[in-house]
Amino acid sequence: AVSLNFETVKEQADQYLPLHYRNADGDMTCQICKGPVPFTLDDGSGFFEAVEFIPGLKKRHFQNYLALCPNHSAMYRHANGSKGIIRSLVEALPDNQANELEVTLARKDMTIYLSAVHVIDIKAVLRAEAGLPDTDE
Repeated sequence: AVSLNFETVKEQADQYLPLHYRNADGDMTCQICKGPVPFTLDDGSGFFEAVEFIPGLKKRHFQNYLALCPNHSAMYRHANGSKGIIRSLVEALPDNQANELEVTLARKDMTIYLSAVHVIDIKAVLRAEAGLPDTDE
């Protein structure tokens, strides 16, 4: 099955994430290493990979993405020891504040930084998902 709105949602995530993950110098940052992304594109924007955050949702939501450097993107997608509990970890986060979510990637303890707005948005997505009918997608 192919998600019909995947590209649209990814484009929205590419616009959403830079609003929330920048350092004091205005550089785009990785939510895991918290350092600047590795390079800028010809248009001056920082290169990052938008990676789906909570697996298994019924629909795609632009708020359900992380801004990661290529190294942490690969670790999150391919060596994520916390994949099965990400949703419950997010649901347990305090509301209305920035948070560090503890995860295990490539058998190492790490944290994912989530802005206060991103926490509010992802929790709203989870509440909305609870009311959606099950699909075969």
